[in-house]
Amino acid sequence: MKRSPKDIREAAKQLDFKIPLEEGNPCYVDTEKGRGGVFYNQLYKKMGFDISTFPNVSLPERGHTLFCGHVGCGKSTVLRRLKIELNKRGLFYVVFIDVLEVLDINNLQYPDLLMALANNLLQQLKDDEIEVDSGSMKKLQSWFKEKIITNEKVKSFAMEMKTVLNAVAGISSLTKIFGKIVNSFKIGTTDKEELRQVIVNHFSEFADAFHELIAAVESEVGKKNLGLKILFIVDGTDKMSKDDSRRFFIEDSNQLKSVKANFLYGAPIHLFYSDVQVRQSFDHFMLPMIKIADRDEAKNRDGYEIMRKIVLLRADISLFDNPGTFEIPGTIDKIIEYSGGSPRELIRILKNAYSYATDKFTEEAVMKGINSIAMDYERMLLPKGPRYYELLHNIDNGRGVGEHSDIIEDLLFNLAMFEYNDNVGLFWRANPVVRLLENYRTALGSDKDK
Repeated sequence: MKRSPKDIREAAKQLDFKIPLEEGNPCYVDTEKGRGGVFYNQLYKKMGFDISTFPNVSLPERGHTLFCGHVGCGKSTVLRRLKIELNKRGLFYVVFIDVLEVLDINNLQYPDLLMALANNLLQQLKDDEIEVDSGSMKKLQSWFKEKIITNEKVKSFAMEMKTVLNAVAGISSLTKIFGKIVNSFKIGTTDKEELRQVIVNHFSEFADAFHELIAAVESEVGKKNLGLKILFIVDGTDKMSKDDSRRFFIEDSNQLKSVKANFLYGAPIHLFYSDVQVRQSFDHFMLPMIKIADRDEAKNRDGYEIMRKIVLLRADISLFDNPGTFEIPGTIDKIIEYSGGSPRELIRILKNAYSYATDKFTEEAVMKGINSIAMDYERMLLPKGPRYYELLHNIDNGRGVGEHSDIIEDLLFNLAMFEYNDNVGLFWRANPVVRLLENYRTALGSDKDK
């Protein structure tokens, strides 16, 4: 069992809120109960299968599902759990990719991702020592020879790849080619845009060749009881800018969906509200925020206990001047309250509080950390004008939001507002830190004067 650090400096080393937790990480906490329970079952149904019939599960031939949620709500950690869980059950041969690691998230387009997915699939087959009939790769090899090797616009790249194709065969040659292309997309070589254009111009032929490989792989892994279907899990695509995510998931949705396989993409929550087309193009599942308060503002014990566990796995209870309990709130409960149920904001508050602490996390240090985060939100919201604060106040009081979808999208994207779920449905609340701001209180005062 993990021992939490009893030295505040050691605890501070575990307060990186940008790193998702891999399986086996001692800081991992199962948050399903705090999100309303059984959300995994709901997600699986969105993906087209019913886990309750396991082991006799009927899997879809293809599907493209968006796994939506706030930045920092735990999507990446859940996706990593799914990677392991669905492999263990023998349902899917899961090919996982974190685009933040292998591609340029600030300039990501669908040709980049599909090349990287093909590369990861081939590399995984190689690592798992799975042999695939060489005939299933002929179309891909022919595609490279016909569309890239002979293309004058990528002459230097083509010459290097021609040498590879002539030197080695099968999976080894394809992994080298795909790896080279993916690296070009990541580091931005002179061939980058030309390669993209070649893929775009001849995408249908590439998709057909990729399908043939996927079918052969599914047949082979099925024989070895390693999975019935391939599932591509794509993490990091929720970190794209608003404009880039619209282009990727809306403008290029047909290209993404033309690949006949099962896909699960991480996606930003604002995308769900930005355009009806994305809801029509993809199946989607919204990961609920951990609910620390019910719709009526009453404290939610399940949510609080989960958030408290997240804190205490990173810092021993002795590091808090007044740890408190659910019934008698203390310093830890103050951190939980202002996190709004966001694991990211929870750890961020702790990290900021450390800047003001000495040997313990005192309530004074915690409030200074919270106020410093509040100033970040003020800098973000101030230029947007009073209507943002007025809308947040109306939402907190259960009133209609009117025709303000652009503001809702912005508030969700910037974490100024959180989305929760209960038995009735979804509901929104202002980030508790935003409620500290003078402009929010001014909006509250103006409402009382009416």
